[in-house]
Amino acid sequence: MKKSFVILALALTGCGGGGDAAKSDGLPRGVTADTITIGSHTDLSGGIAVWGVAMTNGIRMRFEEANAAGGIHGRKIEFVVEDNQYQVPMAVKATNKLINVDNIFLMLASMGTPHNNAVFDRMFAANVPSLFPLTASVSMYEPLHPLKFSYFVSYRDQVRGAIAHMVENNDTSRVCLQSAANDYGEEVVIGFEQAVEEHGLEVVYEGRHKGSETDYTGTVTGIKNSGCELLFLGPFIKDAILIYTAARDAGFDAPIVANMVPYLPEVAQAADGGMDGLYAAASFRLPDYETELEAGSWVGEWYERYVEIFGSEPGAQSTIGWVIADLTVKAIEAAGPDITTDKVIAGLEAINNYQDPFGGPSLSFSAEKHQGGDYLNLYQVQDGKWQTVAEGIPY
Repeated sequence: MKKSFVILALALTGCGGGGDAAKSDGLPRGVTADTITIGSHTDLSGGIAVWGVAMTNGIRMRFEEANAAGGIHGRKIEFVVEDNQYQVPMAVKATNKLINVDNIFLMLASMGTPHNNAVFDRMFAANVPSLFPLTASVSMYEPLHPLKFSYFVSYRDQVRGAIAHMVENNDTSRVCLQSAANDYGEEVVIGFEQAVEEHGLEVVYEGRHKGSETDYTGTVTGIKNSGCELLFLGPFIKDAILIYTAARDAGFDAPIVANMVPYLPEVAQAADGGMDGLYAAASFRLPDYETELEAGSWVGEWYERYVEIFGSEPGAQSTIGWVIADLTVKAIEAAGPDITTDKVIAGLEAINNYQDPFGGPSLSFSAEKHQGGDYLNLYQVQDGKWQTVAEGIPY
């Protein structure tokens, strides 16, 4: 696993981790005798609100369970969510409100890479931790910082792990890449280049595309003519569907693997079966609720409770939201009644081999590991559904 061992001084000005500035009642910011205020900014009404709403619902569900059980050491969680509409200026505005008006104790599940990067300094100056943002960017946990924790294995390391697994299990030496032309895509490129160097692979094609593109005929022709034996995609949703189906229609039959971004039920079900065969590497798992309901499992019962509460099907991000809220609850429980930011951080760092109840890879943290996922799983679309084809893939 790739780790950063850059230890930042806890007392560094403007970087947080310098201890808790107690209020007049002796409690840290965002904490009263009866409540703990947790904040988030995410997309609730913009272009990817389906992600933000689903994750927020999963978080609320777990926090309400904790509150219904009497709270954590007698304190109820108040969860304040602001709509950033997936716009950086809105994320900055929301963060200012959450810190200065709502006086939050910590930030949870805030959406977007540039959105989080834009507010880290002001959060850490106020000693507000960033827990489990809704992005798999490396910058969410590297360089190592006392107040930065990530749930996801990074986009970079998803590429590295997936390519390593595919190369080791297939007679593959000639690889190619097609990635989005943006900051997210560049992280994919970095992981691809690292995997190429680590395994002595030959790059026969490397392309970029804009999110607005819809015709990939030329791209697919170039990939097919290159002799590529393994194509890695660094796309979003629509482009993943368009590129994959265009490649298969053109007769390109080599394995095509992506990271977590297209790992959604909607992608598996797209194109009337045309997505069958696509691989994706991710550090979480999408449950098959039909199977879980038939088995009478905890996941099936969780699904029924979710639908009853929210009146809608849980999204992929709903299960992630529940898990990261559960991790947060465990860290607050470990902090004890005399809660401080430092004690919550210590509680998180003590979590080892957390078993995802939805069947995803385990999560562990430590003083030198602030990214939770212990490994990756590899999934493939089969008959319109994602199926697990490999587990425990290192990165």
